[in-house]
Amino acid sequence: MPADEQEPTQAQDRIGGPDLMAERISAARRQAGYRTAQDFAEDLQVSVWTVRSWESCKSQPRYDVLREISRLTRRPIAWFLGENAAQQVLGRAMTGLLERHQLRLQDEGHDLQDEAGVYGVAPLDGTAQRELNALSADAQEWGILLRLSKPNAPVTGDQVTALHLALANLVRDLRPA
Repeated sequence: MPADEQEPTQAQDRIGGPDLMAERISAARRQAGYRTAQDFAEDLQVSVWTVRSWESCKSQPRYDVLREISRLTRRPIAWFLGENAAQQVLGRAMTGLLERHQLRLQDEGHDLQDEAGVYGVAPLDGTAQRELNALSADAQEWGILLRLSKPNAPVTGDQVTALHLALANLVRDLRPA
C-alpha cells in the first residue's frame, strides 16, 4: 500500500465516516477547478490511483495529506471530516481544558469578565478579522479567555468560524439545563 494512504477502519472510527469524506474530496476537487483526478494527484504528489481510491471510499488520506487537500481546495479540514462530528469531538476535548483554566484563574483571583476575549490570533485578511471580532465579542459575553501565547500563522475566516462554532457548542453544552 502506498505510504500516502491508509486503510479505512470501521466507520465509527472515522469522524463523519469514509463515505462522507470520499464524496467531499471529490466535490472539493471539482469545485477547486481540478477537472481530473490526475491533475489533482500531480499537485498532491500522489498517484492518480491514490486519489481515485479516496474518491471511491477504498482508502482515506493521512492527516498531513488531508491538510494539503484542504489547502489546495480552500476547504477547512473539518469540512472533510464532517463538521458536526468534528465540533463534538473538539467540544469534548475543550471542556476539560476550559474548566481547568477557569478554575486556575479563579484560584489566582482573576476576574474572568475582565480578561475574557480572544488574544494572540493573527487574521489572514479582512474576513478573518471580522470573524475574530465576532468571536471575541461572544467570548467576552461567555466569560471565556482564549489567548495564544506563541506566535502562530495567520488564520483564515473559515478557521475562525470553525473555532467559533466549537466554542458556541461547548458553551451551550455546559449551560445548566
